[in-house]
Amino acid sequence: MKFEETYDFDYPVDVIMTMFGDESYYLRKYERLDGRSAEHIDTTQGKDEFEITVRYGFGTEEMNLPDMIRSRMPKKVDMLQTDRWDLAANKGRIDIDFEKTPANVAIDMRMKDNGGKAQMTLGFNIKVEVPMLGGRVEKAISGPLTRRVWRDLDISNEMAAEYAGK
Repeated sequence: MKFEETYDFDYPVDVIMTMFGDESYYLRKYERLDGRSAEHIDTTQGKDEFEITVRYGFGTEEMNLPDMIRSRMPKKVDMLQTDRWDLAANKGRIDIDFEKTPANVAIDMRMKDNGGKAQMTLGFNIKVEVPMLGGRVEKAISGPLTRRVWRDLDISNEMAAEYAGK
């Protein structure tokens, strides 16, 4: 299932990209998002590249899953998430693996200037490899996942004030 969303930040692209290249931002963000720390797996940083991998829990209660799948699904699944940024090109990608499930998500991100403020375009690609039910499960995942991404971006927008010196 593919779809696109756009998010407008209150700060310029350079401020947002500086934040996205800072390991501590991600660790603090997940604590604010989930009320607990995500498990930090790895960080790789180069001159214009940044990558971080974390693991955290994702509640399945709010997913509108078919009964046959819901009965086999735990209340929480672990997600392994890797955020990768080409900081010079203002482009990134998030890869999410719903561990021990046939579901994964890729989100391609592009940042551009929109009147002096950053605008992010997110291209979602949700895949669930379950014969005949995969499309229904993809739709069930898309709602809660999109809401989580929007909460994540709202928190990031608030945190950007620290990087803007405000």
